[in-house]
Amino acid sequence: MGIETSIPVVYITDNNYTMPTVVSITSLLKNAENPPEIYVLGVDLSDENSKIFKEFNGIELLNLENKYADLNTAETYVSKAALFKFDLAEIFTQYDKILYIDCDTLILDDLRQFLKADIKDVYACVIKDCVGEIIQNDCERLNIKNYFNSGVMLLNAEKMRQDNIKEKLFCDIKSNLNTRKYMEQDVLNVVFNNCVRFSIPDFNYMVTNKKLMTKTVEKFYGVKKIKPKIIHFTSFKPWDYKKIPYYKEWIKYYNLSLFKDKKLNLKENPEKFALYKKQPFNDRWVVDFLGIRFSYKKGGKDFRLFYP
Repeated sequence: MGIETSIPVVYITDNNYTMPTVVSITSLLKNAENPPEIYVLGVDLSDENSKIFKEFNGIELLNLENKYADLNTAETYVSKAALFKFDLAEIFTQYDKILYIDCDTLILDDLRQFLKADIKDVYACVIKDCVGEIIQNDCERLNIKNYFNSGVMLLNAEKMRQDNIKEKLFCDIKSNLNTRKYMEQDVLNVVFNNCVRFSIPDFNYMVTNKKLMTKTVEKFYGVKKIKPKIIHFTSFKPWDYKKIPYYKEWIKYYNLSLFKDKKLNLKENPEKFALYKKQPFNDRWVVDFLGIRFSYKKGGKDFRLFYP
């Protein structure tokens, strides 16, 4: 893979996500010609889980106390550990750039192209979130132009420190009620305020995009074909459900990881096609009927194959 040694790879995890983090790191290392510098920010990790990360050669674990423990996140879709993304530039002051990767990912290919992105005048190189921007109207909710996913970010840590971004992020999360849905991701979008560079979806292929029509993805990202280099399990997780998209790829690296001897208790794929099934999806109904999936707006309007 040849990741530049001057740009560290950083993960944030807690006790609930120790195993997926280990699998993601395993996939990164297995596809790297030259192992990158890897840091794991563990949030209130147990001694047992801390020991697991210490079994990796060349990985540095920073076990932090969760200073966000008292923050009310009852109505959000993220863990409090994710809020440590706000601290990355200040924790790693020795670096001008940082590659942050969520732990519910697999790294399958070369990342050098992504690391070479020109970010000298922006806060980050990121990938737009098709579901968030088109289906859920998160741009309108947050009054921004574009909406990116914070699961993979090449951060300009130097510029973030110069512009005191950490303080702005904290001020927003305390005062802006609109950013409580996806918490850190919403706040990063609002505070970065489109001062970002967008990369191709290969470097943060959100599995939820697999539900979308090909022409929708092509129009949104401007590419005819996506070749995932980083798979991001943004919906159902392969350590919970079997036979979901990219389940086989994830299992491959699970079986190469330190957890390979631990049996997974997997449930059936809740999204597999049924002869007939009807379920809500935002402002639409999604219907499976005789192997065909279509959706329509509540009230019987705007019928579409698949969705959106």
